[in-house]
Formats: sequence, structure tokens, C-alpha cells
Amino acid sequence: MDIKATEKQLRDKLGGEIKRLEAIEQRLRGTHSASFGEQAIEREGDEVDERMEETIIHEIEMIKAALERIEAGNYETCSSCGEQINAARLKALAYTTLCINCARERSDRILGVS
Repeated sequence: MDIKATEKQLRDKLGGEIKRLEAIEQRLRGTHSASFGEQAIEREGDEVDERMEETIIHEIEMIKAALERIEAGNYETCSSCGEQINAARLKALAYTTLCINCARERSDRILGVS
């Protein structure tokens, strides 16, 4: 796996997510209409933006954590079992911290699957 290329992709994605977050925050700070009907519609839009903001913040945190793991030299190591995370998995989900087996076990526990 080309860690330098992955790091660049993550940094590019981080920059894009920060720009998206700034745009949402700017919309949320915008002025609202005087009409109550229009305010209700705008408030619905604000609620969507607030949920998107939460999602983007979470994604930014995950990207930053992946970049920290790259810097620390343990990017490809599962945080649960210590085994190497498959390169295809990291390519598909660049900020994952779990190998496929640990991710499956975690999912099964959450879902209550035996």
C-alpha cells in the first residue's frame, strides 16, 4: 500500500470536508425571513444543515485520526487485535481502525448476533 498517496488523499479529503463545513456554518448563520411561513421552511433546512454539520465534523475527526495513525506508523494496524488491516479495506474505507474480522465481530455484538 502506498501510504504517501493515501496520506495525500486523506489531506485532500480533509480540505474538502473543512470547506463543506464552513459553507454549512455560513448558511446557518445567515439571516432569516420575516414571514413565519418562510421561517418554518428555513428552519427545516437548518435542521438538515445541522445534521450534515454533525456528520461532517465526525468525518473530519476520523480523517484527522487516520492521519495521526499514519504519522505514528500504525495506520495499517487494527486497533483491536493488532493484526494488519487488509489494503483493499483501507482503500475502500481509508479511516477505518479495524480489520474486517474485528469490524464484523463488533457489528455482530451491536446487533446482538451470535
